[in-house]
Amino acid sequence: MKELPKEIERKYLIKKPELNFLKSQLECRTTEITQTYLKTDGTGFMRRVRKRGYEENWEYTYTRKKKIGFGERIELEDKISESEYLELLTEADDKHTSIKKIRCCIPYENQELEIDLYEFSEKYATLEIELPEIDKPVKIPDWLDIIADVTDQQGYSNFSLSISLKFPEEM
Repeated sequence: MKELPKEIERKYLIKKPELNFLKSQLECRTTEITQTYLKTDGTGFMRRVRKRGYEENWEYTYTRKKKIGFGERIELEDKISESEYLELLTEADDKHTSIKKIRCCIPYENQELEIDLYEFSEKYATLEIELPEIDKPVKIPDWLDIIADVTDQQGYSNFSLSISLKFPEEM
């Protein structure tokens, strides 16, 4: 039987850095993301659609995720067309608000730092680092202000954030 693709990552709550500072880091790539959560379909997977890009250059994806352990999820992701994206938006879960963020991807010490700057927070952001295995040590640059490791804390998932549009510290 074919093994399903996994996403293994650590997630941190950080003090929100300035976008211009992040852009000044070597090889920083930025992209705008809008993600919308869809109604459940009975499979046990969280479903979302994502619009990612900048100005007129957009990519669209349909993602299904299911937690399988600490920091580990099955992740099924498909590129879709703009018309498929718009059709799937009709299945949006009205308990969730679309999340808008800027993602800064920065290579650092043989890792890829993904820093998400959320439109709804002036104070906080998140850092995610994908790993080959969950217990592999991570290297975090000293210019990032880490508040807490929130890897398995549901309140910091984008799914949860899309309900309140606030980090738990802001409630």
